[in-house]
Amino acid sequence: MRNFERCLVMSGEVKRLGMIELQTRKSVRKGERTSIESLFSYGERRKQFELEADVRRWRTKVRVKILLMPPEEALSVLRSWREGIKIEIPKLGSLTTLADITKKRGEKTSLNGILASTARRTPFFAEESVSAGESVLCHLEIVH
Repeated sequence: MRNFERCLVMSGEVKRLGMIELQTRKSVRKGERTSIESLFSYGERRKQFELEADVRRWRTKVRVKILLMPPEEALSVLRSWREGIKIEIPKLGSLTTLADITKKRGEKTSLNGILASTARRTPFFAEESVSAGESVLCHLEIVH
């Protein structure tokens, strides 16, 4: 786990479900409409990650945040911050939906596995710009 990812866990406000680094297949400008399906290729959406909590189909509410990767020089600043400080990383967008799969903590899944096709196609407005081929983090959490 990178220091950046540890900082996301430290906030303690949400129950983390998992995280995966993906590459965008297209450029998106701030304010432009996009979706998970159009932003990431089929192969990227099928990349596996390990679940950090149990999920139940149509019962577990999941929030997917697409976070921009901080520049390398920012990581040294993140390392120097103390535990308990909430860190806001600029996000490209987010959506909240119900899980489309039942799996236990420790099992592997992907965005295609955990999100219904309708959720993957749900449009959102980009809060930041991103270039094609840029790496982003998909941070999944359970919403109560």
